[in-house]
Amino acid sequence: MRTLTHKQRVLLNVVERLAEKGKSSRFMLVKTLFLLSVEENMGRIIKFYNFFPYKFGPFSNVCYTDLSILEREGYLSENEKRLALTVKGEEAIKRTDFPVLSRIKRVTSKFNSDREIREYVYKNYKDYTIKSEIIPHAQIQNVPVGVFTVGYEGRDIDSFLNILIKNEIDLLIDVRKNPFSMNFSFTKEKLKNYLGKTGIEYLHIPELGIDGELRENLFTINDYQDLFKQYKATTLVQQHEQVLQIIKLSEKRRVALMCFEANINMCHRGIIANYIEKQHGAVTHI
Repeated sequence: MRTLTHKQRVLLNVVERLAEKGKSSRFMLVKTLFLLSVEENMGRIIKFYNFFPYKFGPFSNVCYTDLSILEREGYLSENEKRLALTVKGEEAIKRTDFPVLSRIKRVTSKFNSDREIREYVYKNYKDYTIKSEIIPHAQIQNVPVGVFTVGYEGRDIDSFLNILIKNEIDLLIDVRKNPFSMNFSFTKEKLKNYLGKTGIEYLHIPELGIDGELRENLFTINDYQDLFKQYKATTLVQQHEQVLQIIKLSEKRRVALMCFEANINMCHRGIIANYIEKQHGAVTHI
């Protein structure tokens, strides 16, 4: 039996508790995990799921991926839209820590239907209902357009989508040379698909990226400064039209430039942002 992640064990425990009540729908599961995150601070105990506003309130792509994995590996099953643990799943959660179990019991004991938990979440966490198809929304007010930058280092796809939605980004511009990542959610096609489901457009401008071999021997801040000095003198000059395209797009939309690094000072998107600031106006780092 392989080692499950802590959050997968929590997911299985929640399924068990909900199944005992005959309420183990995917909707109930996701909303329960959401409340464990925001009300029980599960993320302070273990590395836990993140959530973003989606069609039916708070949602987690990572949770759904784990559901598929756990079902495929025989830890749970789904029948008539109800989840249940298998014998293998029951065995896997026997040694769950008490602090985790007590939090799960508190949340799962509160609600007896999808409707109850939906009404509670929608009433108390309105920020996560802005994309919902279940309830009507007020007319969206115009927001200022402009340029933002964002890195995905240290983020999963759900926390990444959440920060884009919170900042009302409608166009993500990928400035990586090679849009591949060890975190497969951030490879080009997968990322484009995730963004599309939330109404965010994806645009890849590889011409503004840096070749991977030029990043292989970066050990000190001076190494980065030398690389970015070269980038500014060559790529940024040669690809001036691409930068102008970004500026033009930002005059009508909220545009975010994306690369890997969390620290903008260690990423070439910072050089692009500085140039845009001098030519056009302020850039916000999120």
